[in-house]
Amino acid sequence: MKVCFIQKEAFPYFGIMSLVGYLKKEGIESEVLIASLEDDLNKALSEIKPNLIGFSVLTTEHGWLAQTSRQIKNTFKNIPIVVGGVHAVLYPESVLRIPDIDYVCTGEGEKTLVDFCDFIENGGDIRSIRGIGYRNGEVPIINEGMSLLENLSEHFEDREVYYRRYAVLKNDELKQFIASRGCPYKCAFCFNEQLMDVYRSKGRYVRMKEPEHFVEEIRRVKESLSAKSIFFADDLFTMNKSWLKRFLPLYKEKINVPFMCTTRANLMSEEIAVMLKESGCHTVSFGIETGNERIRKEILQKNVTDEDIIKCGNILKKNGIRIQTSNMFCLPGETLEDAFSTVKLNIKIKTDFAFSTLFMPFPETKLAKYCIDNGYLRKEFTFEDLPKSFLTHSILTLKDKGKIENVQRSSYFLIRHPFLLSHIEKLIRNVNLGKLFYLSLFVSTFFRYKEERQISTFNAMKFLWRFRKSF
Repeated sequence: MKVCFIQKEAFPYFGIMSLVGYLKKEGIESEVLIASLEDDLNKALSEIKPNLIGFSVLTTEHGWLAQTSRQIKNTFKNIPIVVGGVHAVLYPESVLRIPDIDYVCTGEGEKTLVDFCDFIENGGDIRSIRGIGYRNGEVPIINEGMSLLENLSEHFEDREVYYRRYAVLKNDELKQFIASRGCPYKCAFCFNEQLMDVYRSKGRYVRMKEPEHFVEEIRRVKESLSAKSIFFADDLFTMNKSWLKRFLPLYKEKINVPFMCTTRANLMSEEIAVMLKESGCHTVSFGIETGNERIRKEILQKNVTDEDIIKCGNILKKNGIRIQTSNMFCLPGETLEDAFSTVKLNIKIKTDFAFSTLFMPFPETKLAKYCIDNGYLRKEFTFEDLPKSFLTHSILTLKDKGKIENVQRSSYFLIRHPFLLSHIEKLIRNVNLGKLFYLSLFVSTFFRYKEERQISTFNAMKFLWRFRKSF
């Protein structure tokens, strides 16, 4: 039995690495194809000869999924296609409306995929496979979901599935890891709230790997590959202080590679910052989202105050840790003044690296409904209306939208070099220089990625080349 996973973007997906590691433990072989790195996807599939094709997609890739699955089915009519990932979990019926998709995985895929592979190989009753959706004629059928994986330490993620085919990923100086699944907060702009509803009564939603297991997972990668810097890309790496107290000394002793991680502003404390710094942390990332506290709390439902953000910034700076923030622009109801307030709040806390995106509501979510009800989105809003990236343009109807987009595109340089603010603010308010600001977004992405992740100029250029189609 051989499974071939297909994805669009050129970076290792944690979900696929976990699935491959779990399937390997069960004796099932896997390969991965990255569409953006393949000259001929069908030719590559012909060489691999899989029994099952599994797509992992983001919601913004819904259209790409329809196009690519049609291309594959035209050649490989008898190979079943199953789609997984957060998009499939949250929108299984929408995925099943794509004619060339045969099945969806409607939850965490490890246990479901093992049972499903047995079904593909040996036959049986599809109705008995928990966590699978399919069509009965034109009618989508969604089976009862599988319970969540209780123990994240019972298998290791398999990275070799990427590295043996794609040297560009193997040679990356920055290696990413996650210690956990889930986030305990319910911010309206994040998929976690929806996933909590899907997984209600399916087990603990927030889980962490045992520190010893996680250190061993990192050690195996460090031992065989270069890793000049590490990014712990969890939704919220610092959410469990007792876990940090067990993990960080082990990490310092056995790994001792500089790292960056994520937090939430209201969770940062002097004690945690000291532990992070002593263990090799050079950068901490957290979300500001917007400089308008009312929008942040009432519309985005993120109960973090400006005071929390300023306190977090002060603690990190005091302990010699650099700050990376996440910011959103073109939010519902946002004004040009609000956009500049986001920049100014970042300047106040001395943000080192600002990651700034454009707000993108997904269909059928509370925020999409809010936008429709308040005239920011048209009523017929669908997946086909989504841009390919949250960096390119806003889909909301807003006063001064073009100017707010230009604040987003220039925000990195404005925050790093505050003396530019008064000059650039005048240009944004009075001059139409959209193409110039768009170029600044491209250039700033290069500098941000290189500096915050402490990688070489060459590797930063390779990263930008891989992701050039996102701009």
